[in-house]
Parts: sequence; structure tokens; C-alpha cells
Amino acid sequence: MHDLIPPEQIKEWIPGRKTADSSAMGWRGLTLMGYHYGSIEVEIPPMRDYMIVVYQEADTIMRRRCSGPWQAEKLGPGAVSLLTRGEQSTWQWDDAINVKHIYLSHNAISDAATQIFDRDLAAISIDDRIRSSDSMIPLYLAMLEREYEGAGVGENLFIDALRTQIAVHIIRNYANIEIKEVRTGALGSILRKVVSEYIEETLCDGIHLEELASTVGLSPFHFSRKFKSEFGITPHAFVVQRRIERAKSLLLTRNMPLKVVAADCGFSDQSHLNRTFRKALGMTPAEYRRCA
Repeated sequence: MHDLIPPEQIKEWIPGRKTADSSAMGWRGLTLMGYHYGSIEVEIPPMRDYMIVVYQEADTIMRRRCSGPWQAEKLGPGAVSLLTRGEQSTWQWDDAINVKHIYLSHNAISDAATQIFDRDLAAISIDDRIRSSDSMIPLYLAMLEREYEGAGVGENLFIDALRTQIAVHIIRNYANIEIKEVRTGALGSILRKVVSEYIEETLCDGIHLEELASTVGLSPFHFSRKFKSEFGITPHAFVVQRRIERAKSLLLTRNMPLKVVAADCGFSDQSHLNRTFRKALGMTPAEYRRCA
């Protein structure tokens, strides 16, 4: 049984001349590779990521077998093949080919699917396809190639957005999705108790959305939606609200310095406490203390 193979190791399994490699560019959940291959029959190991193959030039007959009979398709420039992750298969072609590979991580697919369906997912499956007539994938490839050849302003933001677009496209056209069944009432009471207690215990620390979501086993996107439904405000607004309430209580202790109040309530400094307090109550902490 092979380990799951990342994009940068695929050359060890499919010998060819590499023509592009974005693996050192820091793109998250997305990799661009290019290869020139001669004729070959090759066993492709179970891969870590989903692989989209775009054929660049010349026609060839592509054959594929996975625990069954051979399947064959004629492929030419602009044609697309799709290989799922975690599955071993055998591919064979008779002519030299130039191809570009787009690799998408499982997290890129699952995160996009969670946002589309606004639910946590039980399973995602994407089947291999030897040939797909897909006009959008070559357009996405062209955009990736431009970024690969010379990064522009906001490269990482652009790549993140493009990764999401490609993932959504794959989900809409090729994926089978199973949604988890959620008992809304029970989840609501659990979320309210567990999350409220966690926020109170960590109020003086920096609280991140991912940490809050993990306390009830939800994705950040699903958690944010569920939280607002249960509490009526966003997680960030709730945390700010609780910090102000704690600050009001501590300000009644007249000998406590304002910088200590700020630290105990999770504000970055006294100025941050002043700004937030004034915005919420229309007065500074010092003014509130004098009026109390």
C-alpha cells in the first residue's frame, strides 16, 4: 500500500521532463506542475491531492484502468482529465504529450463545499475521468500560468480566490457530496453553553474564530452562521461585548489601574480599551468609573 503522494513527488512515479513547478511559491492548497512525457504505461499511486490534467498540444489516445477493463479516449489540446485522490490507477498513451497539472488539496475542496452547502460534510467523492469537455479549466490554467510566470500585486490573495473558484467549479460539475445530519436544537444548546464558558475562561487572551469553532467541532464558516443564529450577533461582536461587561465590573474596583483592566479583559493596551469602551458606551473608562 503506497503512502499518499504529494505533487512534488509525482515525477518519481511518472518519468518525464518537468516544465513548471509552483510548489516553492507558497500557494496554499493549490499547485501547478507542467510536464513533457514520452509514450508510456505507468502506475499512478494514490495521490494526496486531486489532479486536473490539461493537454497542451497534439492528439493522443489515452487509456486508463482501475480494478476493471481498460477505458480509452482520444485527447487533444484543451482536453481535460481528472484524477481523484487516494486511488491507484494505470494510465497508458502512445504519443509524446505536453500537459499541465493543477493539484487541489482535499481541504480546498471540503472548505468550499462547506461554504456552498452551509453544512458540515459527511463525505466528498470525485471520480476519475479520462476526458471531460470543460471550457473553464483551461481558463483557470491560463490565469495560474500568468501568476507562475510573474507574480503581480496581491498574488496570494489572487491565488486564494482562484483556488476557491476552481474548487467550486469541481464541486458543481464533478463531486458527489454527502451532508451530515444536524439536530439543530441540541446543537444550539451545546454551542451556547460550551462556547460561552470557553469565551469567559479565555477572555483575557487573543480569541480566534478557529479556536471557537473547534470547541464544538464545526468549521469556522458553519460555526459563524450557527453562532449568529443562536446569539443574534457575530462571534467577534459577542467577545467585544463580554470584554466590555468585564471591564465595567473591574472598573468598580477603584484602585485597579486602567492598564490592568485592559489586560484582564483581553484588550491589547489601555488605548484599545478606551477606544472600544467609548464606542460602545459613549464615555471613557475613567468617566464611567467617576459616574459609578
